[in-house]
Amino acid sequence: MTRRSPDGDGPVWVGIDLGTTGVKVVLSDAGGREVAADHRRYAFATDGHGVEQDADAWWAALVGILPALVSGRDVRAVAVTSQGPTLVPVDGHGDPTGPALLWADRRAQTDADRIRAWTEDEIVVPDAYFGTAKLGWLARERPDQLTGARHVLSCNGFVVSRLTGQATLDVTTASLMQAWVPEDGAFNGRLAEHGVPMHLLPPVHGATEVVGEISRATADLTGLPRGCPVAAGAIDAVGTALESAVLAPGDPFAEMTGFSTVGMVAVPRGVRLPGFLNLHHCFPDTDLVLTAQVTSGAVIDWLVGTLAGGTSLLDPDLLAARARPNPVRMVPSLAGERTPTWATQARGSLTGVHLSSTGADLVVAAMEGVALALGADIAALVNRGIAVDRVLSTGGGSRNATWLQIKADVLGVPVQRPVSGSGAAHGAAFLAGLAVGEVSGRDQLRAFADPVTREYRPDPIRTAAYRERLAEFTAQRDFANALERAAGGVTPSSA
Repeated sequence: MTRRSPDGDGPVWVGIDLGTTGVKVVLSDAGGREVAADHRRYAFATDGHGVEQDADAWWAALVGILPALVSGRDVRAVAVTSQGPTLVPVDGHGDPTGPALLWADRRAQTDADRIRAWTEDEIVVPDAYFGTAKLGWLARERPDQLTGARHVLSCNGFVVSRLTGQATLDVTTASLMQAWVPEDGAFNGRLAEHGVPMHLLPPVHGATEVVGEISRATADLTGLPRGCPVAAGAIDAVGTALESAVLAPGDPFAEMTGFSTVGMVAVPRGVRLPGFLNLHHCFPDTDLVLTAQVTSGAVIDWLVGTLAGGTSLLDPDLLAARARPNPVRMVPSLAGERTPTWATQARGSLTGVHLSSTGADLVVAAMEGVALALGADIAALVNRGIAVDRVLSTGGGSRNATWLQIKADVLGVPVQRPVSGSGAAHGAAFLAGLAVGEVSGRDQLRAFADPVTREYRPDPIRTAAYRERLAEFTAQRDFANALERAAGGVTPSSA
């Protein structure tokens, strides 16, 4: 449903965020306030270990909501953030030659291992998550899709191409891929030597670089003004960092929970922590270190869609009444895991289920499992010398008060929800403002930062109990991973 502010008649920046399950568009005024927003869902397909999406569905969803949203607005610039690394091959007209391979696709593990051997990079854990591994998989398993391809685009790059006709790859997405060499600002040349079709990746541009303008045809479809500047854009974590004012070292730790959970902290450019995701921020002197879980909100959606009771299981009073820590324990790794274990074979597990356990208990257990996984990530960061004394929570998961209280109790630090909490889409609007010089820099972005609508403080008794539960969670996770390995684990499919 479209939200519009009655007093939003001035210039606006348009921020578009393409998530795993839907697209969100936010219009921001020159004061950094959200003046309009809309969201539309789309589907993804899973088959074995593959996770794919129709890239045309991204565009159809966007075209379905933009005209009404921007009608009568003075749009000054557009920027797109997205899930990733997600790749889609396109022909010379920008049309897909095959489905997009989502970041959650697990079939390229062999390719990731090969890239590690070729590059001898000890910082990046080889994993099917990375885009360069997916590019190698496409070349091996679906060469027909690349035969007619002009480019292989990122998720946000695909929409930027539709908006402007230009094929681009933003540097934040590039830097999140395996074999990116930060010192060179380019990919390791050994990949091309070994047959990975790196030439299909388009030129790399800065996140705030204007790479094109809205074309006449696009203007007719979207309602965006012809000639409006479009930035290269960024990975979704950068958008969330901008909205949350995670702009420089020393700023708070922020997390966004949607399909997955990603946490982020700013570090000086060039700092790379082994075992974590390391990428460039949109500022040349700053990088981001990310923690990442594959399935978090996705686990809640799965439970709601599977259990009797459906969405009624999310009733705040019902959840608040369940015991915490809950007797039911859940490891919420339904599709492998990223930080800190990088376990491709990881699968979810439930223990402590009793005849008296209810659907609400399972939902609370899932929320606790996600929070405990985040706690394990933060503990690893703290061990590397990064202080986390509060957490800013954004994304769809931040709307659930019980979940935020669970996170505060598990982490032992205050969890704060900004007034907007729209996440990456609002930050993408700020990125658009930066691209055209209407946002001057960090000081102005800090002034934009939403005040905290509510702070959830940890309960000392529950925090102590969750500290013990974290050790149990880690043991349960490691045991489940060992079982999967013993059973043959996940053998990446060529389907």
